[in-house]
Order: sequence, then C-alpha cells, then structure tokens
Amino acid sequence: MTFAQPATRRRAWLALLAATVTLAAAEPPAAPHAADDIAALKARIAELERRMPAPELGQQMLDLQLRHDRLWWAGHAGNWNLAYFMVGELGEALRGIEASNGDAAELQPDRLAEVMPAMMNPAIRAVQQALEKKDPAAFAKAYDGLSAACTACHQRAGVEFLHIQRPRTPLLDNLRYQPAAPAAEVRP
Repeated sequence: MTFAQPATRRRAWLALLAATVTLAAAEPPAAPHAADDIAALKARIAELERRMPAPELGQQMLDLQLRHDRLWWAGHAGNWNLAYFMVGELGEALRGIEASNGDAAELQPDRLAEVMPAMMNPAIRAVQQALEKKDPAAFAKAYDGLSAACTACHQRAGVEFLHIQRPRTPLLDNLRYQPAAPAAEVRP
C-alpha cells in the first residue's frame, strides 16, 4: 500500500497540472490595444460624417409641414394620443434641422440653430400643454400660435411669402385621425 501511494499522488498532480494547463489555454487572450482600436473607429466615423452632406433644408421643411398637418388633424379629431405623438415628431424634426443645417445660409449672419429653438420651442410647449388638457379650444389656439411661430421664422429668414396656416385638407389620407372607439365593457 505504501508503494501505491506515491503513484496515486503523482496521478493527482498530473491531473491537476493538466487541468491548470487546460484552463490557461481556454482563457481568452486580452484584447491588444483596445483603446487604439476605439480611437481609430471614432476617427473613421468622424471622417464619414464629414463626407456625408447635410439633408437639403427645403426637404426638411417639407417634413415639418407634413408633421404640422398631421398634428392639426389629430388634434381636430380629438385623438390626443396621436396629436401628442405628432407634436413630439415635429419637435424631433426641428432638432434634426438645428443639428444638420444649424448654419444654413438662409439666416446669416444669425444661426438657424439659435433662432429656430428660440422661436419654436415656446410654441411647441404651448401645444403640448393644450394636449395635456385635452381641450379642443386650447389646442386650436396653441396650434395657431405654432403656425404663427413658423411664419415668423420664415419672415426672419427673408421668405415671408411662406405663410403657415391650418390645413384645409389632409396632405395624406392614409392615417386615421379619429380616436379608436373604447372597447365595449364585457359583463359576466
């Protein structure tokens, strides 16, 4: 028995050694120069962003006009959830213009990125507040204020002939503006 004991210990040590080698080999290698790779990727992104032209301002304004139109019809129909969504989309489109065309030549020496928020943000907030009240008269008044802010911004840019008003017909007719009918109450 004493003779077999060293062999058992040897096998145990060999098994432990084999397990250690296996674990060491299975450990993933450290990422070489991860910070350098990240810096290179950031530089590449910046280069690609410089190459990409800004969206055309007139096209962005058409997008605003569509959102302005849809906001009216949703609020006019009393679909407060859709109207609130549309005013959010309108605000998002405005921020896109400020970011991509903030230095547009139309307002020079002023910056569109400074003028537009100053003129539009109070009007957007007024519409949001009217929507929270779910008050048709307050919505109509705030919407007209939003339209007036759009027109004032156009005047500041020297394009006073672009007068924004309430729409008379929806630009697109594939969106239902009427709120969904409440679900019928189920009685046992």
